[in-house]
Amino acid sequence: MGAVARHETLRTRARLLRGWRSLGWWLACVAIAAGVANLIVLLAQGHALIRGLALNADNSSTFSVPALAGEAPAGAVINLGNHPWYEPWWFMRLTAGLPGYRLLWEIAPFVWYLLGVAVVAAGVWWVLGRVQALICAVVLLATSEAMRAVVYVPESHVLIVFHTGVLCATLVFVYRRSVERRLAWRTLLALAVPLVLITGAGLTDQLLIPSGLAPFVLAPLLCLLRFRTRAWMVLSAFALLTGALSALLALLLAHVMQEEHVVHTLFPIAFVSIETVFSYTENLIGAMASLGGGSFFALSVSGADLFTFAVGVLIFGALVAVLRALWRRATAISLAGEALTAQQGSREVFVAFWGSVLVLGLASFLLTTLGNNPINYRYLVGVWVALAALLGLLCTTTVTRNLMLVAVAAFAGLTVRAEIDQGVGSLGVGPSPALVSRIALVARDFGASTGYTGYWDAAPMTWESHLRIKAYPVQACGSRSGLCPFDGIQISSWYTPRPHTNTFLVTDGRPGIGGAVVAPPGGLGVPIAHEWVGGGFTVYIYNHDIAAQFGK
Repeated sequence: MGAVARHETLRTRARLLRGWRSLGWWLACVAIAAGVANLIVLLAQGHALIRGLALNADNSSTFSVPALAGEAPAGAVINLGNHPWYEPWWFMRLTAGLPGYRLLWEIAPFVWYLLGVAVVAAGVWWVLGRVQALICAVVLLATSEAMRAVVYVPESHVLIVFHTGVLCATLVFVYRRSVERRLAWRTLLALAVPLVLITGAGLTDQLLIPSGLAPFVLAPLLCLLRFRTRAWMVLSAFALLTGALSALLALLLAHVMQEEHVVHTLFPIAFVSIETVFSYTENLIGAMASLGGGSFFALSVSGADLFTFAVGVLIFGALVAVLRALWRRATAISLAGEALTAQQGSREVFVAFWGSVLVLGLASFLLTTLGNNPINYRYLVGVWVALAALLGLLCTTTVTRNLMLVAVAAFAGLTVRAEIDQGVGSLGVGPSPALVSRIALVARDFGASTGYTGYWDAAPMTWESHLRIKAYPVQACGSRSGLCPFDGIQISSWYTPRPHTNTFLVTDGRPGIGGAVVAPPGGLGVPIAHEWVGGGFTVYIYNHDIAAQFGK
């Protein structure tokens, strides 16, 4: 009778297991549908999103400066702003002569991000499995409004997603080949050369140091300390050598660009006091919530705000669960020299890499001035990707895997709901296309294709007009004329006076626009005409280049 009962118990467990597996298949289909829905919404809103992003001067400057760089005379200094986005710069300058360069530049960040998602998800599939890869991909495809403003803009660290995926995959590949005794010197060289070139170019963006380079070097060293086998020694040596060469190449590239007068404004980063760390913790919480679309703080406890709260709970629940899983792995006792299969070792270096990306990214935000504002969520893009890549660690059983699929499908579904409900929000304060058309018409009627305005209006105006007018940014100063050249992203030749040239000045009377030119300073002379074009904007026409008075 006991044997029969045990047999029946085993049969019951088998039926339950088959049921859970069948449920997992359906849940995977739901998660796939949610991910595809995010892609469909992205395609449907793509044009509006591109136009909306261009209303932000930081974004449109990334387009207008490379487009106008070809007109700059020899010796002109090109300032890329507060960080050197050399990779996008090289791409845009290389393709500037193509007929469809404008569309190519605008869709390139979308392609770069989706390529990066594919590389990261493929690495997760390779090491953890296909369901874990699905979870990672769906999370990364569900981009909130804040995430869109980071990854769909050329200069805003979008290529970090691709670079981190490549670096992790390289570590896994070298380890597998080494442990299987199939790693020849020719293979190492063939892999090291393109890796150094790609990573060296990526390291010109300094955010890749904590988000990619440091984890790339640190992960195999951590595994070497834990297991101490030949394969880990080989991998550590490879990472140290290629990492050092990549850093040297990045320094060389930056030096070459500076010699070519393509520079960036100094952006100092400092460690903060212990008291400040506590306030930065609040900023970190706000930034992570915004990045995932779950910033429910100060919202009402009703209606659609409850959906935002649900997203926030999923985000912080996932972050706590992943950090807990990493802590448990880090504190687990392992024997030195413990034999690992290729798959087990791949998992170790994978977790060490993405865990380092996560921890170093969080530490960089908390311990340095990067975290001085919750809107600095773009510095957490590596943290977000690492979180998505590590969610597969939580799939330890069939039940937890199904729960993860439910959570991820819910997260992606709520993101779709928000994208459809909110549409493409206001992503900048630049003038609308209709206003730009009126401004361009007035300016060109008086033969003035070149002019000046505040920073937040200049680049959006230039790019939206398809360069028919060129509005260069200026800022208020204590000079007699009241205006000076803008000291951020710009080309120095913009402010070289042009003889016998009519120019325009656009004032922006809207309240709350920081740095706007609200009225024409008397030191510029008397305009020959002016016209109000609506929306708070007025165009003033001068019969000379008013740049001659800037700073005087």
